[in-house]
Amino acid sequence: MAADNYVQLHASGTAHLVHGTLAKLEARLAPGQFLRVHRSTIVNVSRIQALEPLSHGEYRIVLRDGTRLTSGRTYRERLELLMTSSF
Repeated sequence: MAADNYVQLHASGTAHLVHGTLAKLEARLAPGQFLRVHRSTIVNVSRIQALEPLSHGEYRIVLRDGTRLTSGRTYRERLELLMTSSF
């Protein structure tokens, strides 16, 4: 999740604040393992439990730990591709 010029990483129940932009972090992550789903959110694909379609091309993303996220409309195609290949 993005927070100004910092990125907040959530891993194993702990949050870490790292200086940098989400775009720079996204460029360093493995594209098959991590997916940008919103302008402020990147998700580890292996943590996704379910994708639920919402209105206007958005999706509710339910993670294995119960966390619920909402995707941005501009990332709809990426999520639909993920759904056809993984779910």
